[in-house]
Amino acid sequence: MPVILIVDDAIENVRLLKNLLQDFGQVVFARNGLSALEQASLHRPDIVLLDVMMPELDGYETCRRLKADPATCETPIIFITGADAESEEEKGLSLGAIDYITKPFVPAIVRSRVKNHLALMKANAALRDANAALRKFKAAVDCSSAAIAITDAAARIDYVNSAFAAARGISEPDLLSSIPELLQPGKSPEKGLDLHMSLMSGRPWRGEVCNTRADDSELWEDVSCSPVYDEDGHVTHIVAIHADITQRKMMEEELRKQAVTDALTGVANRRRIMEVGEKEVLRRNRSNEALAALMLDIDHFKRVNDTWGHPAGDAVIKALATRCNDIVRGSDTVGRLGGEEFAIILPMTDLARAMDLAERIRTCIAAEPVIWEDQTISFTVSIGVADARESTGDFASLISRADAALYAAKQGGRNRVVADRWMSLN
Repeated sequence: MPVILIVDDAIENVRLLKNLLQDFGQVVFARNGLSALEQASLHRPDIVLLDVMMPELDGYETCRRLKADPATCETPIIFITGADAESEEEKGLSLGAIDYITKPFVPAIVRSRVKNHLALMKANAALRDANAALRKFKAAVDCSSAAIAITDAAARIDYVNSAFAAARGISEPDLLSSIPELLQPGKSPEKGLDLHMSLMSGRPWRGEVCNTRADDSELWEDVSCSPVYDEDGHVTHIVAIHADITQRKMMEEELRKQAVTDALTGVANRRRIMEVGEKEVLRRNRSNEALAALMLDIDHFKRVNDTWGHPAGDAVIKALATRCNDIVRGSDTVGRLGGEEFAIILPMTDLARAMDLAERIRTCIAAEPVIWEDQTISFTVSIGVADARESTGDFASLISRADAALYAAKQGGRNRVVADRWMSLN
């Protein structure tokens, strides 16, 4: 069982990290640098999470002493700190640390990094003993759930385990001798970084990358790469540990969509429509291209709810959103502001074309009732139209004028399209 040493003078951080990592192995801790050296000598940890700012003996000096001790010089060290300056990170890595985690902690990231470094440590240890125990090493790595790849100094794959091949949907023999996209010239995951050359110079790397499976589906991975040295100190191989984070990325994307999408209709929510509107107004102000907005409201919507119930009202609202989406262009944005009120942003559209589109929407809505539980529900909409002009300072003022036109449509008898009154005066 791996031994994880946590060194932090804040007991709340120790407790948090212990709770996060206790299922990875035995967790021991120290509250200062001197105690850390004693615990490291006693337990011979497999990995050390080391706070930088501590009284008496700070993390950097503790790291120096651990690396100077033959018994702990090979122990992986991850610095944990509230400082995130690049110079601080470079200092930590130059002392022999393999990673740098900043506070406040993101639990999933801490677990992923520690898990990957434990797996990487295991792979490196096995590789150093490969000449004496190649079959044992291969068996251990083959059955690992972590996706592992080893390349030679030329970045060509020497070895992949079954998890690596399975994740990509490509057979192990077909992967051998190929160059991973991550290490190909010009394909580096970071701008200005030649990852292959950086690894060959002895600098480890960790990051998230998006690869493609054999079926063209996306494969997101948290990748940790580390150089492997021979007895003379020359880098001969690169070991990469890949953790599949596709599900996490999908969840993050889903959460992002939920944050900007109306739950009932699937169109943009109020927050999203305002964001898009502001961007379009800024674009219009730069390019002087046309921009228009529509405000829509279902006529006598309360009668729908009172007569057929709120589920029927929801069905009518969803039908309106669907029909608007079917009519507008791909560059237009349909959004629900709340209740039965909608807005549509029309980039590169003047008032005349916006009026035509609004009339098409009004006619379509009036001509096609909604069928709900064998009930036929007819409904109409009133629409206000406004376009951007030099006096439009922001999207809020544009949508306000469209809303005023919508109010005029309501006052004028409903089921009609009315343009911004400003236009009728000019």
